[in-house]
Amino acid sequence: MSSDLAIAGVTATLRHLLKRGVVDHVKLGDQGPVSVTAKAPDLIDTESADLADQINLYMYHVAPNQGWRNVGLPSRDSSGARISNPPLALDLYYVVTAYSQRELYADVLLGYAMQFLHEVPVLTQRAIRHALQPAPTEVSFIRPEDLLTQFEQIKIAPHALDADEMYKLWMAFQTTYRPSAAYHVSVVLIEDPQPASSALPVLMIGEPDPQGRPGGVKSTAGLAPSTPMLTSLAPPAKNGPVIRLGETLTINGFHLTGGPASVSLTNMIVPQKVPLTINSAPGASPLTVLLPAPAASPAGLRAGACMIQAVVGTGVQARATNALPLAVAPLITSMAVSGPTASKVLTLTCAPPVYPGQQVMALIGDVEVYPATWTGTSTQTLSFTFDATPFTPPGPGVPIAWIRLQVDGVDSVLVDQSTNPPSFDPTQKAPL
Repeated sequence: MSSDLAIAGVTATLRHLLKRGVVDHVKLGDQGPVSVTAKAPDLIDTESADLADQINLYMYHVAPNQGWRNVGLPSRDSSGARISNPPLALDLYYVVTAYSQRELYADVLLGYAMQFLHEVPVLTQRAIRHALQPAPTEVSFIRPEDLLTQFEQIKIAPHALDADEMYKLWMAFQTTYRPSAAYHVSVVLIEDPQPASSALPVLMIGEPDPQGRPGGVKSTAGLAPSTPMLTSLAPPAKNGPVIRLGETLTINGFHLTGGPASVSLTNMIVPQKVPLTINSAPGASPLTVLLPAPAASPAGLRAGACMIQAVVGTGVQARATNALPLAVAPLITSMAVSGPTASKVLTLTCAPPVYPGQQVMALIGDVEVYPATWTGTSTQTLSFTFDATPFTPPGPGVPIAWIRLQVDGVDSVLVDQSTNPPSFDPTQKAPL
């Protein structure tokens, strides 16, 4: 691929070719020397009496090449790591104009230039080397390597512009119109090599069988997937769609019996994998896993939205399944209410611990209350100050309120779904 100096290298090479092919061989009687320039047309003073005979080459437009624009894409994987260096593929558009103060001389120069470009349909490696090495003073910063390393040839072809397009082009130049010819130069491939990952060659599809025969594409009859896959999660029936610490989760899927399996739980906010204990017998399906007990909650386990995933097999035979969402509900292990009616304090002990940055609140009846701040990185004890006056009954008796704890949008389990009809859990209420 070429470097970012390739555009300038193409212009310098075209100018060099025109100079060698036209200027060195044009003999127009008493006409003076002919120069070849690469300026913007508005920089040429056409009103000057000293205007020399010259051919001007100007790149007026750059466009992406349609055939190469998607080669090498995507350049990054889902995690943002670079996997390839796609080239920047460009087409260049030039306008060639001849200038002379003498009658017919500009037409002669333009004819010579067009005939020469007609005979040079590509920029050869030899032409590029001659144009850029040894480099002229004005392009000393361009090396032949900036243009020679691309494997696609750079082709030159006339580009048809009708009178209306040509007039609009010269109106944009904001200078005096002169007869011109347009050319299309394609393709320039610019690449800035960056470190990227490169996969090893594939020697075999599939692993050898126990008899040592080569592997191959394996197929299965039916619509079931051919690799391990999770299809659904079944928390305890009394919990609804959530699970708490110390409870057993049933995992349904395909091909979960193909060797040793491991299951992990990952919080969506803090992606730290927590391994879970498998309760089911080896090779049994579905899998059943046990969440850690409240007293043995690992540091990476948090209440809230999580993802669960299994890995079946070991070594090169290991296959990771898809991940399914799972809500881990906070578990209230104890609660107590103290203080006067207008300023009571609800103290909750929960598992797993809550951490700074998590959204925590208690729902006392239908009243939302936020906790007091705590010190340290995590806590299992939360304090909530609230006004118990709305809960005071009109007659004698002690007011009762149902208590829920919400962490990152997931409520603690208040309703027992295993009864018919569902009922409130009697352990989740407190006298006020």
